[in-house]
Amino acid sequence: MFLETLTEIPSDWDVEVWLPTDVVYPGNELSTALVELGHTVRRLPLPVIRRSYLRLGALPGLVGRFLRTAAAVVRARPSKMYVNTSALVLMLPLARVTGAATVLHLHEFLDRKTGLFVTPFLSFAQRIVCVSNAVRRPLAERLGRRSVVVYNGFDLPAPTPIVADDRLVCVVASRWNTWKGHDVLLDAWDGLDRTDIELIVLGAPPLNGESVDVLDRVERLERPGSVSIVGQTGNVRKYLDAAHLVLVPSIKPDPLPTIAIEAMAAGRAVMASDSGGLPEIIGDDVGRLVPTGDVAAWRQALEEFSIEDAIECADQARWRFDAQFGVRRFRDEIGKEMWT
Repeated sequence: MFLETLTEIPSDWDVEVWLPTDVVYPGNELSTALVELGHTVRRLPLPVIRRSYLRLGALPGLVGRFLRTAAAVVRARPSKMYVNTSALVLMLPLARVTGAATVLHLHEFLDRKTGLFVTPFLSFAQRIVCVSNAVRRPLAERLGRRSVVVYNGFDLPAPTPIVADDRLVCVVASRWNTWKGHDVLLDAWDGLDRTDIELIVLGAPPLNGESVDVLDRVERLERPGSVSIVGQTGNVRKYLDAAHLVLVPSIKPDPLPTIAIEAMAAGRAVMASDSGGLPEIIGDDVGRLVPTGDVAAWRQALEEFSIEDAIECADQARWRFDAQFGVRRFRDEIGKEMWT
C-alpha cells in the first residue's frame, strides 16, 4: 500500500522517501520500486518504536535516533509529511515544529496498552487515514473527527475456475506470529473427523516478535500428512488458485488482513475470525466468520464447509473485491488525502 500511495503523484510535488536503517530487508525491493517510481530514497536512523526499543537499556538509542532525525527534518523543511505507520509517530511532532502538514496512515490496531503511549503523539497528525473501521473505532473522539477510513486497494488478476475435487483444499498464508492463530487452527485441525480435507501452510517466522513453531506443531498432528508446509513464497496466488477455502484464524484484532482480500480477488471463500477488520471484509456470502480463538468452533466450521459452499461464494467474493478493494478506488481516495 505504501507503493500504491506513492504511485500517482501530481507533477508539482517532489517526493523524498525516508526508510529506517535498523532493519535490513533482503534485496532492497522497496527501495528499488520507489526509485523506479521516480522518488528519491534515503536511509536514516529513524526513531522507530519497536517493543525491543522500549526497554530501559535501549531507550538511549531511541533518543539518539530521534535527535538525529530531528536535525534531518529541520534541514529538509518539508511542506508535508506522510507517516506510514504508528511505529513512527515520533516523526509527527518533528514535522509540526517545522510547520509541515501531517498525514498519518494508520494500519495498526491500537490496543489499550499501545494506545497509552502512542495516542499523545497522534494529536500532531492533522489527518489520520485508517485502513478499517476496526482501526478507527478505538481512537479518542477528538482524533476520530480528523480521521477517515480508506480501505486498501489492489490490482489483482481475475479468478480462475474452482476445481471440483474430492478433497477440500484449504490455505493459510501469513507470518507465523503467535497472534495469527496457527495454534488455534492446528488444534482444531487435529480433532477433525473428516479425512477429505487438506491444509497448505504458507509463510515463515516473523522478523520480530514471538512466533509459533509450525513445523513442530504439524509433526505432532495425528495426521501430519494432511498438512503441506510450503513456507515463504513469492507466488501466493498460485496456491489460492489451487484452494477452495482460505483460512484467517487471527486471535488478536487484525486491522485489515491482506490475504483475506487477495482470496476474494481470486474468487475464493474465506473462513476467518470474527474480530478486527475481518467482519468488514467478509460475511456469510463470501465465507464464514468464526468466534475468535475458539478451537471447537473452528473445528465445527471446518467439518461443515463443503466444496459446494466454496463454489457458491466464488462470484460474490470477486464482486465484493472489485467494489470495496479495487486499486482505482484506493488511489482516488488516498490521493484526496495526500495531495490536496
